[in-house]
Amino acid sequence: RSTPRGAASFDVHATPAVTVHMIHSPATKPTVDSRWPLDPDIEVMVTIDVTSRTVDDNQVKISYYDREGRELAVAWLYLTCVEVSLDVDWSRSGRVKSKGKDKAKWTWGPDGQGAVLLVNCDRDSPGAGGTDSGQADVRTPADLQDMSVMLLRTQGPSAIFTEYRVVLHVPESDADKVRVFHAVRGDTHPLYKPVLGPDKLSYVLDNAGHGDSTFYVEGLAFPDRGFSGLVSFSASLLEVPHKDSPGTPIFTDTVVFRVAPWIMTPNTQQPLEVFVCSIKQGSDSNEAFLEGLRALLRKANCKLTVCSEQDTRSDRWIQDELEFGYVEGPHKTFPVVFDSPRNRGLKDFAFKKILGPDFGYVTREPPGNSVTSLDSFGNLDVSPPVTVRGKEYPLGRILIGSPLPWASGRRMCKAVRDFLFAQTVQAPLEVYSEWLSVGHVDEFLTFVPALDRKGFRLLLASPNACYKLFKEKQQQGHGEATQFIG
Repeated sequence: RSTPRGAASFDVHATPAVTVHMIHSPATKPTVDSRWPLDPDIEVMVTIDVTSRTVDDNQVKISYYDREGRELAVAWLYLTCVEVSLDVDWSRSGRVKSKGKDKAKWTWGPDGQGAVLLVNCDRDSPGAGGTDSGQADVRTPADLQDMSVMLLRTQGPSAIFTEYRVVLHVPESDADKVRVFHAVRGDTHPLYKPVLGPDKLSYVLDNAGHGDSTFYVEGLAFPDRGFSGLVSFSASLLEVPHKDSPGTPIFTDTVVFRVAPWIMTPNTQQPLEVFVCSIKQGSDSNEAFLEGLRALLRKANCKLTVCSEQDTRSDRWIQDELEFGYVEGPHKTFPVVFDSPRNRGLKDFAFKKILGPDFGYVTREPPGNSVTSLDSFGNLDVSPPVTVRGKEYPLGRILIGSPLPWASGRRMCKAVRDFLFAQTVQAPLEVYSEWLSVGHVDEFLTFVPALDRKGFRLLLASPNACYKLFKEKQQQGHGEATQFIG
């Protein structure tokens, strides 16, 4: 539309920082003097890899010629190159890297890409009533170690950033899953300003154009029903014609995080600490059991934590109340206890006695607190790493006790089941357990280490073998013997 009348060819010249790319069909060729025919299929693309120092310091000159080669007109394109780049640890190396490719893409596996975000579900902050994710501010430097770093790089002439605005923003659907803090200089120490989160969808960057701005991203929610775990952030350069204008985006850079799943640990791993409840009162005292356990753990060089009867409110079934797992990112790993909705004497134990610095807490409760025996975590187990029909499960598979698929009956509550399935990496498997009165999978199966290539064995209880053994002992005169003492 802007070519002069009679023009038949053109050429393009640019200042050194500008690279000119001619996009054309293989049949289209330039003349010996590097002039190109005015063909509608030819596109001219220019790129700049060096940030401008001043406005319009790069130029592109386009000259038009008639069929006799006479110059008819000249068009000038003035360019200013600015850098606006949102960067995260997309390579999962533990460091933020710039100029990553496909930063809005996230893939699983050791060869995958995409940043990882941890739910800040421990309690580093002294005096905090709950988990750190429940606090809208940063109260201790240790809290930052549970967050992921995000850098917003802005470079270019200051005059540009007085006319254009840089905005960091999060989709409304993701805003309640994350919180973002901007590290800014204080008088004596850095300050961490909450800028994005459940009630803040965008943040205008002050002093854009002066290098890197550091942000700390905090996870607030685990993957669950309706939330895959993926969250995105974008930085946009907006053209603002006047101060009351919302602005028009002329460039946007987007990054994606995945919230790290809660991962359950199999009991074939080397134990670090054993929790056991002490029952001293009455005929149900377990002192004899505790003495035997202490002796065993001394040999195993393993820490023993004995939970007092006061803390447990005389509830000895700690395996039914909680399950241990962990969350992991390139920059940090810490254990997380999953508290069941069973809610008997040990209801508050995990929250009050285990939640703390670098030890997280998560729970799920069904609506109306309607629970059955199958909601106890004796009904929750996980296998060691396993390969099934050629498919690898490097973190094992979660096992849940259930009724037969076509039968009615007790079932683990939907809130817990949805949470476990949403973690994805341990692909839960339901096994038939309702033939038992209590109905827990740990009543009839367990995994033990094995010194071979497989590394473990699945032990299954046999009711028939047990019944046969009891009949034999009865016939031998032991029918009145006490099975367990202490």
